[in-house]
Amino acid sequence: MQNFKVLTLNIHKGFSTGNRRFTLEKIRQCLRDSGANLVFLQEVTGENSRQQQTVSNWPAQNQFEFLADSVWSHYAYGKNAIYQHGHHGNAILSELPIAEFNNIDVSLRRFSQRGMLHGILENEIHLLCVHLGLFEQER
Repeated sequence: MQNFKVLTLNIHKGFSTGNRRFTLEKIRQCLRDSGANLVFLQEVTGENSRQQQTVSNWPAQNQFEFLADSVWSHYAYGKNAIYQHGHHGNAILSELPIAEFNNIDVSLRRFSQRGMLHGILENEIHLLCVHLGLFEQER
């Protein structure tokens, strides 16, 4: 049995509350400082062409690769919400190799896309990164 330090965080697509400030660099530093071996993230932008053009410090790569950087060399991403200018979803960042992963749609309503990213590490430990709805009926 291996000990893990696990962190989970809804990053709100890299923006502060109310979408006032783009805080992805600060989020990355806080994740690094946590010392977590495994990080489960919700509302991670995989692609957003609109924000890429308007946000001055938008990263060149997708957000999960930017956050993984040189700390977590293994990652998985599952799209939950797909829209005209991009998509966002859940991500798992791991120090250990991820052997396989798949994203499961757990949405109950059209306007609220939700998902569960299921990953399996090479040592056969199962990981679940879930983003459930705000309304009790969705959970």
